[in-house]
Amino acid sequence: MGSRVARAGLALRLKVRLSEPRRPRALDLSLSGHRPAGGSLYRFSGRGAADLAAWWAAVDRLPSALPAARPPVTAQAAHRLAKARLTVTPHPADDGSWRISVVLSVRGRWLLRPVGAVALFFARRPVERGFREAVENAAAQWNTALAELTPRHGEALRAEIAEALTEAEPGKTVPGGPTGPWGPADIGGPEAR
Repeated sequence: MGSRVARAGLALRLKVRLSEPRRPRALDLSLSGHRPAGGSLYRFSGRGAADLAAWWAAVDRLPSALPAARPPVTAQAAHRLAKARLTVTPHPADDGSWRISVVLSVRGRWLLRPVGAVALFFARRPVERGFREAVENAAAQWNTALAELTPRHGEALRAEIAEALTEAEPGKTVPGGPTGPWGPADIGGPEAR
């Protein structure tokens, strides 16, 4: 499925591929964007992949087992001035819960590299603390959302998720297709490729 969005001088292109939608095994995302009136500083791209089979295999390991050789969730982003890589790996804990390792690496490019090294020398601890707090907040929100979904399972949960993904916003109709929060969605015709 692909979608193109143009809003407030920013053009975005998003592609999502879900293998086996009824029993998902992998999810791939790609995003690219630019400001038509801007130069190369306003261009960026990113890719992400989640191997759901590898995720569940990592979760099913014994807590004392070595971690998976390859993280099941990876993402990369590129801009003219920097590159970033994110990995997410689950680990089973002794109490039956999961621990999630999140690793973010950012590498400057071009002139930003020496300037960024000096800035990070002085700002490393606040940046690490901010990143850690953001991850902990995301985990808390995830736990809250998951607690709401726990009573639902199987086909009922699958049907609810499918309905939420395909349902248009009430009161918004656009000739030629469903509407998302950012305007008409391109469901992947030839122009989305």
